[in-house]
Amino acid sequence: MSRHAFGLSTADIAMERVGDQLYIRPGATGTAWDSLVGGSPYGDLTDLESNPTSTVTADANGSVGFYGPDNISVVYIDFGYSTRYLMAATDLGSQIDTLTAGKVDRAGDTIDGDLTVAGGVTVNGTLAATADATVAGNLTVAGVLSAEFNLSSMGIYSVTSYGATGNGVTDDAPSIQGALDAVRDANGGQVLVPPGTYRLATLPLRIYKKTRLTLMPGATMRRDADVTVLTNGDAAQVFGGYTGHGDLIIEGGLWDMRGTAVGLTASRMCMSLGHGYNILVRDTEIRDVPGYHAIEVNSSKDVRVIGCRFRGYVDPGGRDFSEAIQPDLAKGSSYFGAFGPYDHTPCEDLLISGCYFGPSGTVGTVAWPRGIGSHSATITKWHRRVRVIGCSFEGMTQYAMTAYNYEDVTFEANTISGCAAGFRAQPPVTSDPNDTKLPDGTQTSASQAVKNFAITGNTFRNIGSHDEAIILDGVTTGKVMNVTISGNTIDGVTAPENGMRLIHAQQVTVNGNVIRTAGNTGISQDNVDGVVITGNRIYAPTGSGISCDTGTGVLISDNVVQNAGVNGIHVLGGSDVQVLDNTVRGASRAAAGSYGIRVSSGADKVTVVGNSIRKFGSGNEAAYGLSITSTCTDVRRWGNDLADSGTSGPLDDQSTGADTSPFDDRGSIEDAMRPAGRYETTSRLRCGATSAAMVSGTLYLVPIWLPKGAVVSNISFMNGATAAGTPTNWWFTLHNSSRVALARTADQTTVAWAANTVKTLAVAQTTAGTASSYTTTYTGLHYLGVMIKATTLPNLVGEGSMSTGPGAAPGFGDTSTGQSTPPTVTAGAFTAGAFGGSVGLLAYGYTA
Repeated sequence: MSRHAFGLSTADIAMERVGDQLYIRPGATGTAWDSLVGGSPYGDLTDLESNPTSTVTADANGSVGFYGPDNISVVYIDFGYSTRYLMAATDLGSQIDTLTAGKVDRAGDTIDGDLTVAGGVTVNGTLAATADATVAGNLTVAGVLSAEFNLSSMGIYSVTSYGATGNGVTDDAPSIQGALDAVRDANGGQVLVPPGTYRLATLPLRIYKKTRLTLMPGATMRRDADVTVLTNGDAAQVFGGYTGHGDLIIEGGLWDMRGTAVGLTASRMCMSLGHGYNILVRDTEIRDVPGYHAIEVNSSKDVRVIGCRFRGYVDPGGRDFSEAIQPDLAKGSSYFGAFGPYDHTPCEDLLISGCYFGPSGTVGTVAWPRGIGSHSATITKWHRRVRVIGCSFEGMTQYAMTAYNYEDVTFEANTISGCAAGFRAQPPVTSDPNDTKLPDGTQTSASQAVKNFAITGNTFRNIGSHDEAIILDGVTTGKVMNVTISGNTIDGVTAPENGMRLIHAQQVTVNGNVIRTAGNTGISQDNVDGVVITGNRIYAPTGSGISCDTGTGVLISDNVVQNAGVNGIHVLGGSDVQVLDNTVRGASRAAAGSYGIRVSSGADKVTVVGNSIRKFGSGNEAAYGLSITSTCTDVRRWGNDLADSGTSGPLDDQSTGADTSPFDDRGSIEDAMRPAGRYETTSRLRCGATSAAMVSGTLYLVPIWLPKGAVVSNISFMNGATAAGTPTNWWFTLHNSSRVALARTADQTTVAWAANTVKTLAVAQTTAGTASSYTTTYTGLHYLGVMIKATTLPNLVGEGSMSTGPGAAPGFGDTSTGQSTPPTVTAGAFTAGAFGGSVGLLAYGYTA
């Protein structure tokens, strides 16, 4: 294209030849004239050249009379008269320099050569440049600046320079691959994808090390082939470990997998990255993936996925477990088909932050089954140092995250809403033989431990139907170890799922969590060891608040359980479980016959201390505040506040060998002084006083605590300074807390009872009939009875007696009067009368 100017001022005319056309304007800055002699604004050069000079008339401003190779004859009408000029043609470039003194100020101009400006450039229209532009001053653009500069000198390769159109029709994949190859050949650079829709029909795209692939806002990669879209390397490469293509950045735009489109519904991946290092995927969206994964991170190290959106999933069948992001190991071509080698390299140092996982709204799609996770393993290999922070999971049909065969995991400050399950930590499952092999293929038939998890500060809302909000899902040969579950909020879990469940877990701390309306138990434990459950708040679970089934060395302390559907706290089996300083309010609100705290199923060495059991509201209350079944042994309990609990009573302890001392062995001198095998009504250290005068022929009951399983063969009482005078009948009895006689001695009739003498009488009859001993059936309150009919009654040694108040329930002291020979106690035939409240003996008695 050439330009010519005529005249030496801006009032003169400029002409430009475009093909066979002549384009005329007044001066360097004017607009095109409306007409030319013999034609339109673009006249035919042949016609113009044939017009002789004599034919030129002054019929319009700017009429052209003759065009020659070196000059032009022009009629220029100015204020009503005509003037003819004959001017020599001059090259536009030199004329422009003269007219503008170094400043370009043209509308709609195009520059074909280099533009160097030392001052300012003002563009009011469109400035198009196809070569280098150097601006030493300011560049002000009011219109459109279009420049195809030599960006490759800066390491930037635009896909349009390689033929990509972004029109959604042309197959742009070869052009994009051309730009990726150019970066590879240059040993690094940036591939730039301008706004547009890029149809990808020749796949996969292959990205190589030191590449930054940038999709500008408005750029869409549109899959149009039944193939994975992007992978980092070639099919034949053999880079093992973490030595493959790394130093990658993939950012921006939208990757549309179109998983519902005809011919595109088979399982495919969007990005398949393996044996890489230092990989960053950020600020991009991957939409409507069929079957496999949005991003597979296989055998790679130092991978970050930040600020991305994973929307929409299509299950082609049998893929109801797929993850949007799957960390996997190089286990085989069926696990990672892009390339080898298959050296079982796992992933390490993976950060997923600020991402969204959920539905796309596309008809025929759903939200992902799982947001993040894996489902293959090799024994002796683990994915390590995986961090998921500040992500949002919405509507997952299974888990937000399943950490399968991971170690050193942080799951923090995430929001999980409307998902069928929350977070799962799991070792290799023994039901899949492919996951229990060593790298050399040897079958172990066993799992392996996974450890070091921090699940903190997350919010779970409306979870359930598939699994718990949080689950540690270990097995016998593969424990989940060293776990902190802290500061989480769980609000709503669908039945029958628990708020949390710990299975075959060791060294776990569950602290400071809030769990509301769990569909089953708030915190459930099964075969755990060394677990601490402390400071949690559990409201209205359908099942129990906290349960521990077959736990060892478990501490359950300082928790609040309110309105539990069944038990507040339930210990089922196990040993060395401590239940300390918990508050249970309104246990068994929905099911009668449950308990504030329940110990059952053969639990051994359980400590229940300092707990408070209270009614709450008008709902059903627990049958007992504290219930310990007959299969339990060596229970230690004291200091529990059970006063306002239990429709049947505050306490039902049927265990064997229970210890209710409020002191440990170093502080309980009273317990230390108790003779072996003896149960006393009071400690010998408290005795010294003698009872008030007894009434002849009256049965007195003195309270005593006996454990379940205690064998009572003898009953003893001690006389003071007054001997029995002329006795005719005297005998001792054993009663339960309802005053029913369980055993009695033989009548001593007239046998003397000297002063300051202990009398020990053998059991002669029990509820079973004639017998020499009775074995207690529950732990708790019992009574020892003493009846003396004599002229002078002895004064018994003990803590003295009460004359006011002993009749108040549960009561002690005088009962049946007019007694002489012993009653028959077989089959519970005798029950002592109600407490009269006249004399409440605190006599020293004991069984052995």
